[in-house]
Amino acid sequence: MIEFYNVNLDINRVGILRNISFRIVKGEFTFLIGPSGAGKSSIIRMIYMDVFPISGMVVVDRYSSAKIRRREISMLRRKIGVIFQDFKLLTDRSVFDNVAFSLHVVGERNKEIKRRVLKVLAEVNLSHKRNQYPDELSGGEKQRVAIARAIVNNPIIVLADEPTGNLDYASSVEIMNILERINKQGTAVLMATHDAALLKKYSHRQISIDQGVLNKK
Repeated sequence: MIEFYNVNLDINRVGILRNISFRIVKGEFTFLIGPSGAGKSSIIRMIYMDVFPISGMVVVDRYSSAKIRRREISMLRRKIGVIFQDFKLLTDRSVFDNVAFSLHVVGERNKEIKRRVLKVLAEVNLSHKRNQYPDELSGGEKQRVAIARAIVNNPIIVLADEPTGNLDYASSVEIMNILERINKQGTAVLMATHDAALLKKYSHRQISIDQGVLNKK
């Protein structure tokens, strides 16, 4: 599903990643671990083709960084759900409208949008908050809205970039339990984190990176 082949990445002539190779298979839950600044976010950006390697290749589903055309990038991103540490919610839109936004972009019918949004809000236990706005929510609730938004398009993989970084431990565990449920339904999850407590609690495969280089085990 995701393969990195000897990937090197520079941004503004600064070396970010060096000789990165790994594979994530369909339906796998994987932790991408390492300290802040290790290169975790850059790996995630490369998966949804926001940045491209200076050498090597990233393959996601049937798309390759070496061959993908500009118009195909949006098609790839429809297969990927992304969750950020700082939520990135639209503050002037309700919970319902934040989750519905990507469905409107791809031209779904209103009846189908309503059905799918209400379904995913129920999955993250936020049906009762659907008419509220982000500023009225707790941090954990905002992240659950972000998860609902990420899964409403039925992605093949969810990329979670430090999704618990701004949350307390109880909220972090709640987010992890939701991600595990999503994974058990068949969606692959790649979660970047440096949260030692969560890594100790959950025994998923770990890919470790530091200073742009994979740590070999």
